[in-house]
Amino acid sequence: MTFPKSSIVALCLLFATSAYAQSPSDEQAIRAALARWNDRASHADLDGVMQQFDDTGDVLLVGSAPGEVYRGKAAIRRWLGGLLRHDRFSWDLSRPVIAVMGDTAWVFVDGTMTVTDDKGGVMQSPYRFSGVLVKRKDAWKWRLFHGSVPGQEQ
Repeated sequence: MTFPKSSIVALCLLFATSAYAQSPSDEQAIRAALARWNDRASHADLDGVMQQFDDTGDVLLVGSAPGEVYRGKAAIRRWLGGLLRHDRFSWDLSRPVIAVMGDTAWVFVDGTMTVTDDKGGVMQSPYRFSGVLVKRKDAWKWRLFHGSVPGQEQ
C-alpha cells in the first residue's frame, strides 16, 4: 500500500507540531515566572531576581547601553546589584508574546518600564525585553534576557 506524498507530508507536519504544542499550563507557568521577575525587581530583591536565572554558566543578560553584556550569574549579580541598590523596576506585562517548544520558551514584551528611585521619584519610559527561558523541574528560568529602550523616532 502506498500513500500519496501530500498525506505523508501532512502527517509529518501534524506530528511535528503536536510534539511542540504549547500547552495552556506552560503559558500560565511562564506568565507566573514573568510576574515573579516583575515582583522581585519592583521590590529591589536582588536574591529573588537572581533566583529567576538558570544556574548554567553561560546564562546571559544584555542591556541596551554599550558594554551591557553580562555572562554568568556572578557578573549579572554584580551589575544588577548596582542597579537595585537605588532603584526598583517594574514592567507592563499585559501583552507578552510567549512561544514554547518543549522545555524551552521565548518571550517578548513591548511596553512601559517604571523606575522608582530610593527617594520616591518615579520615571516611566518605553521598554522592550525578550529572552529565552528553560524549564528546570517545574520552574521557568531565564537563560537569556535582553532588555532595551527603543530608539526615539526622528
